[in-house]
Amino acid sequence: MTRLLTRAAVAAAALTLGAATLGCGFIANVSDAVDNLAAVGNLTDKLTRSADLTFTAGYDLVDGSGSATIVQQPPNAAYVGKDGTFILTSDALLMCSGTAKVTCQRAPNSTGGQAPAEYMTAVAGGGFISAPMAITMIGAASIVPGVKIDESRRQIAGLDGTCLHATGISSRQQAGAGNVDMTELTVCVADNGVLTAFSGVGTDDSRVGVELTSYSSTVDAAAFAPPKGAKVVDVAELSA
Repeated sequence: MTRLLTRAAVAAAALTLGAATLGCGFIANVSDAVDNLAAVGNLTDKLTRSADLTFTAGYDLVDGSGSATIVQQPPNAAYVGKDGTFILTSDALLMCSGTAKVTCQRAPNSTGGQAPAEYMTAVAGGGFISAPMAITMIGAASIVPGVKIDESRRQIAGLDGTCLHATGISSRQQAGAGNVDMTELTVCVADNGVLTAFSGVGTDDSRVGVELTSYSSTVDAAAFAPPKGAKVVDVAELSA
């Protein structure tokens, strides 16, 4: 479904470069885009602020492929999935895998504090969506001409929050043969800023995303270190 971002970028360029030639249709598209951006503004602000929170959150992947746990205590974070654990500290990045014998790659942290998406999906699966990824997806969808965004309130895993449902992002005809775009998505964010749900539906009816199943404002500090007895191998760069 990564073509959604490409199509959104093209739409944004058309809004900027085609202003002189698109006439009334352009004005209507700009109006829709402005309304959508206003709708996602508060939600993305909350999601961004969640980077400062300390919490432990459990998620189910909506494609049924498994579950994932996020443990966060800035500047540290850990992402635990069916295929291993990715740990981010101020000094290092670690990717751990294995069951009876755990091996961890350890590389210097040069990310500026942002966990790379490819490392999170490497341990949690391709259907996993993090808060930064959700921000990117709803932001991209909001500028696609013709998209409709509806707002509602919902409680998930005991947290009250706001949901935005975006429809009309793409269609099978727009995606083209052999390609998959996202046709609709839903993002839910708790009032404290934690991502409680993300669900994206593809033009092939596939689904990606997560839904919160448990939440605590406490963490286990051991989550930010290699498991006891793990073999740690220092590398220049992690191999996802």
